Amino acid sequence: MDNKEMPHDLRKVAEEFLNSQKIVEIKEIESGHINKTYLVVMPECNYILQEINTHVFNSPFGMMHNIKEVTEYIRKKLIYEGKDPNRATLNIVTSRLGQDIVIYKNRYWRCMQYINGSKTYEVIESKEMFYEVGKAVGEFQFLLSGFHTRILDDTIRHFHDTPYRYEKFLDVIKLDRCDRVKECQEEIEFIRARSAFFSRITSKLEKKIIPYRVTHNDTKLSNVLLDEKTGKALCLIDLDTVMKGSILYDYGDALRIGASIAVEDEVDLEKVKIDLELVEAFTKGFLSEVKEILWPSEAEALYDGYHIITCEIAMRFLHDYLEGDLYFRINRKKHNLERARNQIKLVQEIEKNEKEIKALINKVLKELNYDEKFFSSNLPKA
Repeated sequence: MDNKEMPHDLRKVAEEFLNSQKIVEIKEIESGHINKTYLVVMPECNYILQEINTHVFNSPFGMMHNIKEVTEYIRKKLIYEGKDPNRATLNIVTSRLGQDIVIYKNRYWRCMQYINGSKTYEVIESKEMFYEVGKAVGEFQFLLSGFHTRILDDTIRHFHDTPYRYEKFLDVIKLDRCDRVKECQEEIEFIRARSAFFSRITSKLEKKIIPYRVTHNDTKLSNVLLDEKTGKALCLIDLDTVMKGSILYDYGDALRIGASIAVEDEVDLEKVKIDLELVEAFTKGFLSEVKEILWPSEAEALYDGYHIITCEIAMRFLHDYLEGDLYFRINRKKHNLERARNQIKLVQEIEKNEKEIKALINKVLKELNYDEKFFSSNLPKA
């Protein structure tokens, strides 16, 4: 669409951040479950304009505080290391009044620079690509290893608190406001049967067996930018859920999406399988970046991160379906139920390959010359 054909509200919002006379085009980017995202094309540079979903992020200013603190910290470290901060982290565009958020007709908007020559993917195309994704997730952790978690707002309480999520899931089942429980009995029982191990990560955090870290908390493949020409990792994007958490969830969530050979809402469950070569490639990229900061107790629990986060996401999709599809954006009537069934099948695949996954982790630890104390205690050292 040209400048005259743009929806009036979009033009008004864009004008708060950018010179509207230079805007060539505004087009919606339809990927993503939560926010509405638009690409603003301008002659000298492109920008990302987003409407923040305040049903999900009910503290938008706290969320932007976290993003600003984290990206400025990363930017300083990158400059110190002689790297280009304009391609290795997000850059917030403030409004003409110097604000990070613009409120227009009671809707909250933000703007960021688009990193030219970058690309995101919905499906992994090669082992080499997933190795780079692993490096991006690991480098994010490494760069923020000195950042204190107390600086961050807890913008979505209990975000990756799987036992808490399970309690709320049980409440939704009891209320059954949408009369959908009866068609989901098999899926509900699957979640119930695995609830005993949902606290494995949270209990270790509480007991300080593993540390709280600054975590991305949504490390799916489409949130990693890769260089369009070289295929090398650039940075993580979509930092809305940056809070304190466990590195295990970031590791596991990336594998959940990237190592599955089917997309997250594939309805043919026979296609939902794990590619163990992709598990190994990502793990190698990830562990190569976090070697200086990882605790042995975290290394031993990497499989749990993969397993538990996949159970949690299956439960969250099912929860949202039972509650009436209030959280995740859907494209069809039973989209969230289809997603839940997809992730349940993925949990089964992870469980079936538990020994192989743990052995791969040990193999990578050995190849990267980690100390023996990092190896899983219940498997041979590859």
